[in-house]
Amino acid sequence: MIENIETLSKSIKWVYEIVHFLFFSVAGWIFIGIILFFIILLNSKNEKGYFSIGKFIATGIERVFFLLSNIFQIIVGVIIVLSIISFMPVIKEAKDVITLYRDVSNLKSALKNLKSERKIVEAIVTQSEDKNELIVNLKYFSYSPVKNTDILTGEKEYRIPGNKVYLDSIVINFDYTLIESGKSINIALPYKIFSDVVSFEDGISINARDGEIPFSLKLDEGDIYLLSKNEYNSVIKTLINTLEDKRKAQKMGIKTFYSEAVVLLPSRTKKYTIYSTGTGGLILR
Repeated sequence: MIENIETLSKSIKWVYEIVHFLFFSVAGWIFIGIILFFIILLNSKNEKGYFSIGKFIATGIERVFFLLSNIFQIIVGVIIVLSIISFMPVIKEAKDVITLYRDVSNLKSALKNLKSERKIVEAIVTQSEDKNELIVNLKYFSYSPVKNTDILTGEKEYRIPGNKVYLDSIVINFDYTLIESGKSINIALPYKIFSDVVSFEDGISINARDGEIPFSLKLDEGDIYLLSKNEYNSVIKTLINTLEDKRKAQKMGIKTFYSEAVVLLPSRTKKYTIYSTGTGGLILR
């Protein structure tokens, strides 16, 4: 239905542009005059196939009379097109409402694939040989509702100057109305790392992705309930893009989203595991 509305909108706009050019601009009337002249000229030959000034005048009068006699229909057509154009904002708003309804419905289905308390990343932090950098090895995890377990989705290594590193995540808190059980669900996405030397603003992004899908939300076809993989990925992409628009985020059912960091110290024997919680926030184990 949305595609049909968009097609109709484009067609109406195309017709409007033509009508506006032909009847509301000097160039348009000149164009009509030139076309009319050539039509008259092509119909101004006598029985022998030669140009006839008499035939030209007669045909010209006939064609001009035809144009004037149909000008009423033309004006009515222009008014109809302009009336439809005036409803374009209403059509666009209706399209936006339908799109929002579809996105929220799909988001509800996507949330059934997410677990409120789950593993997000495993981290091992070590110092470089020259002691000037910290080496941060991250393993990213997503939750499979089909297998009822956290699954490894990717690994990345990062290097950052400093003696201790902060791992920052974006925590997204959803409206209870999106969740049939009435329980809260929060999504935490690894965002960036910074240190005692490198500021948050200059931190390194750790939002690793497979295409446009963050590793922390990546699921294969066999790990998804209710939606196809394409539908699920589309919802996740919409969700991520929504975070840049607070008003749209609220319409989508996102109550809040905020940044939270945990501190990691270098150790060759320590493996850090970071979990999201059902009540919001992160747990470091």
